[in-house]
Amino acid sequence: MTGDEGVLEQAVAELRTAEAAVIEARRKVTATIIAQRRAGMPVPEIAERTGRTLIDIRNVLNVAGLT
Repeated sequence: MTGDEGVLEQAVAELRTAEAAVIEARRKVTATIIAQRRAGMPVPEIAERTGRTLIDIRNVLNVAGLT
């Protein structure tokens, strides 16, 4: 073994933590998109404020049954 014992394992653990954080952030953005649309915000404004395309926003809303 080298002096780098556990470095690879630590890197993998950090990656898994980061991936979990990204998944949670995506869930929050999705929930917020849905809430804002239900509150009457126009789809183009949601797209502009989130930096996503109209198609992305419409896909999120479609899955949520808010077409």
